[in-house]
Amino acid sequence: MFEVTGPDYHTDRLYYKEYRVYLKEPMKENPFGPPQLSDYDEKFEFANLPDLISEIRNEAIYAYRQRMNLLCNTGIRMLIETICKVKGIDDKRQRIKNGKPIFDKNNEPVMVPISLEEKIKKLKEKEIINDTQQRIFLEIKDIGNQTVHQFFKPKRSDLLQYLETIDSILYSIFELPHIKFEKHTSSN
Repeated sequence: MFEVTGPDYHTDRLYYKEYRVYLKEPMKENPFGPPQLSDYDEKFEFANLPDLISEIRNEAIYAYRQRMNLLCNTGIRMLIETICKVKGIDDKRQRIKNGKPIFDKNNEPVMVPISLEEKIKKLKEKEIINDTQQRIFLEIKDIGNQTVHQFFKPKRSDLLQYLETIDSILYSIFELPHIKFEKHTSSN
């Protein structure tokens, strides 16, 4: 579309795009079957979420809303990996074979990335997450591995729980440190 911004109709135009978004038709209740799952409702507002995490989170939520369960679950696992990366836990260790370190032809140590499990443990060691959050991350990692390597399709109710749980952990890592309460002085 365009808007005429000057005297000449053909050259004085400001072009813009207009979009119309139509809401999805609400699910109907089935009185004879199990209740329908609600759509993912955002419970937290994020102002300090790193862009990379925000992007992956949004894609996982989009996949959930579009009923792409495998992609949603893979995205959730990716979130854990990305949290580690953003928090500086992207370590490597020297490759060992038969108990001895391996070196390349230039006598440099051969380095390999640490596993996601090791990264999650480092999150806990650095006190970025607590014991419960570590256990949850490890469980979600295992389920994500099943999805990717064994084509396990998680239930939507489980995915909803994973998304909500990850959001609460993201909130505790990235938002809670920025919350400050102002002390009020009493006037006598």
